[in-house]
Amino acid sequence: MTDRPDPRVTSAVARPLTTRQAAAESMPYLEVAVPIGFVGAAAVAAFVLVLDIAAGQPLATPNALGAAVFRGLAFDLGTPISAINVFGYTLLHSAIFVVAASGAVTLEYTLTENEVPLSTQCLGGAVLLFGVLHTSILTLMLLVDAPLETTLGPARLLAINAIAAAAMATATYAVARRRLARRETD
Repeated sequence: MTDRPDPRVTSAVARPLTTRQAAAESMPYLEVAVPIGFVGAAAVAAFVLVLDIAAGQPLATPNALGAAVFRGLAFDLGTPISAINVFGYTLLHSAIFVVAASGAVTLEYTLTENEVPLSTQCLGGAVLLFGVLHTSILTLMLLVDAPLETTLGPARLLAINAIAAAAMATATYAVARRRLARRETD
């Protein structure tokens, strides 16, 4: 036996962690959650963009939401398009989805360790994500004093959140399947 340290063990004394390694150890699921959050955000953004283009007002929805959130203006799809409104709301939108995905991924890891089948997790996760996302947008609308009837409308909100929840649950399921397949081959 030698007194050499195990090379698999990372020690702050023997080998300092890089910032990325430290972040990965303190938030192990974030590396998976960020892309999944972006999948949900992109699915919603694409759907809303198609609706805006069909209405002859490309980017009107993120612009109106950005103006309401960041400038305190009333939600109005006729607000002149401002890159800062669209960009700012896109960042906020993406951050909300990353937070939701972080919760979803953390829950998936926990349930998988407790041997809950992925198929059950996917369906339950989609329903839970839908509830979280729908609650988040309704809360945001309350905070900016945007009445539901004159903004996005109940049917549109339900569709948006259903698309996001389905996209994120599917992405979480795919990532989990890939991780479990790698674990079985190791």
